Amino acid sequence: MRGYGWKRSGMMLAAAALIASGCTGGGTKVTEDSTAPPKISSDPVTVKLAGSRGLFTDEELKLYIMDPLAKKYPNITVQYINTSEKGFGLNELITAGDIPDIVMGYGSTLPQLKDLNLLYNMDPLIKKYNLDLNRIIPEFLDYIKVNGRSDFLGGLPAYNNAFALFYNKTLFDKFGVPYPKDGMTWEEVGDLGKKITRNFDGIQYRGFFPDGVARMAAQINLYQMDKDNKSIMATEPWKKAFELWNYIYNYPGNSDEPFNTINFGNNQAAFLKGELAMITGYSSTLNALRKAPDVNWDVVTYPQHKDKMGYSTGVDTPNFSITSSSKNKDAAFLVIETILSDEVQLNMARNGKMSVLANEQVKQEFGKGIPEFAGKTYNLSSIPRLKPSVNKPPVYTGSDTNKIVIDAYESVLKKEADINTALRVADEQMNNLVQSKIKMEK
Repeated sequence: MRGYGWKRSGMMLAAAALIASGCTGGGTKVTEDSTAPPKISSDPVTVKLAGSRGLFTDEELKLYIMDPLAKKYPNITVQYINTSEKGFGLNELITAGDIPDIVMGYGSTLPQLKDLNLLYNMDPLIKKYNLDLNRIIPEFLDYIKVNGRSDFLGGLPAYNNAFALFYNKTLFDKFGVPYPKDGMTWEEVGDLGKKITRNFDGIQYRGFFPDGVARMAAQINLYQMDKDNKSIMATEPWKKAFELWNYIYNYPGNSDEPFNTINFGNNQAAFLKGELAMITGYSSTLNALRKAPDVNWDVVTYPQHKDKMGYSTGVDTPNFSITSSSKNKDAAFLVIETILSDEVQLNMARNGKMSVLANEQVKQEFGKGIPEFAGKTYNLSSIPRLKPSVNKPPVYTGSDTNKIVIDAYESVLKKEADINTALRVADEQMNNLVQSKIKMEK
């Protein structure tokens, strides 16, 4: 049996009371010019929702989708299909004739749906149900159109993986270094890291892990290829990007083995252990800190590029897309509308999944419902403060092209190549990759 159904619970884990100012009911807006809201069918219907298990846990599916839906539209049942499970990937579902009504995934899912002729224009349903798009942070809507390579919305955002700079207060206190502040640049954060980095009492303390250089590239809209899908890796902007990363990360004591590779998990473990002072992270770091009560930490805004102040890294949000072949488009839309309601979005924000709503008061509530943080004064509202950058991906982009960038910088970290050589190799690999993909399409 594909996926599994969910039993309705008579009790809903209620979200915190809705913030009165700036919120607009359940996510619909009817103006004086609007036609009357459409009549919603009460006939029983099952909506198939397919997506990776990493997007929502079982508990989160229940809390943010199943329970609110049972309360608002009790006739709609959601059947979840885990596309991470072997044999249940999107292509396999299509081959089996089991096409879901809703597909949830990141930006790369949108061109995949388009290639499969499953990308559906949701604009008419948005208009039909008077969904007020002004409630949503505009960059997330731009991201959907850009990645879908369309002038319509082929999906709607679910939540915001907002990035920030986490720091270990104990290490800053130990070495008499001032804490990071909101609004710092990469260079400023890197300078703080250098003040921390040292071997003390036989322990190597490290200052800063900024994650991969591609994060900053997304922040300033630095692309791997031009509009004709020719590599631009061996250019001055990429050289400057690698030089910046060398300045803030690649120096003795901070990037020595085993930290001469871009491995987020290893560095997050070092941060929790108290041997790394700062790390750029997001909700995964927040969840890890929930299980580490002995870490004395806080958080400030994501490091900014001095040439593009006010922006974090690229948009990082899963989307919900109705498939063009769905026989239950209206019911599927009501599922998505429920997820975008003020109540659900506020509940997600309070529990550590940042809302996609533009409402500043919802942003201020971020993390306040996390029981492990009760009574603490963490600067959590700084996490969604910056604007996300929207990048227009070339036709050929994905994990394989990103790997070329990662490998290039790691060759510099490992002292296997200088920056110019690493970028020339990456440039050649990128062009070869594109040519191989073009041949496969013919």
